[in-house]
Formats: sequence, C-alpha cells, structure tokens
Amino acid sequence: MARIVDLVSLAVITFMLTFVWTTAAFSSWGAVFAVSVAAALMVTVTAVYIRRGSGKPCSCDRLTVECALRPPSYLIGLLRAAALADGIEFGDNYILTPDAVIFAAVKLGALGLNDLKSLLTKAEELDRKRVFVITHTVDRRAYRLTEYFNVRVTPVKMRTVYRWLKKHDALPDLTRIKTKFSLAAFFEAAFRRANLKHYLFSGLILVSVAFLTPLKIYYLIFGSISLIMALLTLTPLGKGPFADEKILDTLDTTDTPAHEDKLTPPDDKTTPDDPTPPDRSADE
Repeated sequence: MARIVDLVSLAVITFMLTFVWTTAAFSSWGAVFAVSVAAALMVTVTAVYIRRGSGKPCSCDRLTVECALRPPSYLIGLLRAAALADGIEFGDNYILTPDAVIFAAVKLGALGLNDLKSLLTKAEELDRKRVFVITHTVDRRAYRLTEYFNVRVTPVKMRTVYRWLKKHDALPDLTRIKTKFSLAAFFEAAFRRANLKHYLFSGLILVSVAFLTPLKIYYLIFGSISLIMALLTLTPLGKGPFADEKILDTLDTTDTPAHEDKLTPPDDKTTPDDPTPPDRSADE
C-alpha cells in the first residue's frame, strides 16, 4: 500500500509541476493537459522500472561485467547449477551437449579473431559441428574463420543467459557497485575554466534563437543560465586553465628539468700531485 501511495503522489506532483510550467509555453489547455499527463506517466513508469530492478539479485549488465572479469568457469558453474538435463558434459569453458557445444567467452569488448579461432579449434577436438558462443558481441571479421572450419557458429547474448538464469532462480547475488556522488567534485567540474567557451557558445546561441521562436521565455532562461555559468568560471570558483591541459605536449620538449642533475663524465686526466712534499725519511 505504501508503494502505491508513493507512486500516486509522484504522479500528482509531476503533473502539477508540468502543468504550471507548460501554461507559459502553450496557449491551448488541451496541449498543456496532454503534456502534463505524458510527463506524469513517464516519471511513474520510470519509478516502477527502477524499483523492480532494485529487487533483483543483480542486473544483466552487472552479471556481464562479473563474467568478463572472472574466468569462463564461473559462468559455466552458474549454468551447471541450474541445468537439469542428462547426458551433458561440463568443461572449464564449455558445455557439451549431444549435438552441439556451448562456449563461455564473455569479454568486455568484442570477441576477436584469435579468440574465436581457439574456440573453433576446441570444437573440432570435441567433434561438434554446431557451436554456440556466449559473449557480449563478436567482431564481424571473426566470422570469416567459419570458411576454414566446417562448423556453424551462433552467438548467444548475455541477455538470453540472464533470462534463463532468472527463470531457474539461479542468478548470483552480486554486490551492487555504488557510485559515490561528490558535491565538491561536481562543482569543480561545472566551474572548470576550460568550460568557459562552451557556456559562452551555448548561451549566445540560445539567447539569439529566443527572438526567433515563440518559446522566447524558455530560450532566454536557459541562455541566461549558460551565460551565468560562464561568468562563474571567471570568479575564484573557477579552477584550472582556460584551455584543456595538453599533457602530451610535454613529450615534445627537449629541455632538461631544472631539478634534474646533469651527470658529467669523469675526468681522465691525472689529478694534480699533492702540493706537500713527500716524506723521504724512509729512503734515507
């Protein structure tokens, strides 16, 4: 019941805020009502989607990253724990069925030529002509290898694996990676002096367009905000140089840093004799 009350309150508040602000943009009450209802529905549906996702042990993206960082045996273990069929052989990175082989090859990037070549070679060793590869994506150039191997390759997306594990209640309980929000870092990035040119450009464009469109007030508001942000970058709040730091340009310099000691080669010349006369008492 509490969730329903929260969703209804969210929808009503969104509708009222949108209704108030859209009256300045549209002269037709029908358009104002339609935009307000659409905004309320969009916010409500988004809130429901986020709440449903928060109740899952992990998301598809989180599972994909975990499988990419861990060895293939991790994903094979998850599938093995939920598998019920007989006559299936499980290896370190594959599942051998009576007529096909399923490889776990999840990577953060695309599956390349060398990766697919090793899998196809393994499929030939296992005497399977039908190959399924669980991966994020496959490089198109890698499919050329099928011309040299008498096999048929079909990629399996992680979304399909995620739904199958969810259906069998076998999703791992992975810790969610929370991104810490730093207000100081936000203001530092917003008021960085390198953003001055962007704020000026967007502000001048918005203010200029304001006199050419019927939505004059909106363009003036957002254009003024951009110009105010440009002014704030010139105050002590602004940090850093006005241009982007070009760290690679330091590689072009040939000057020796002042703090670096220059090594001088040792002098090959014989050091001068000691000015004190030698002791000849021993010779006498």
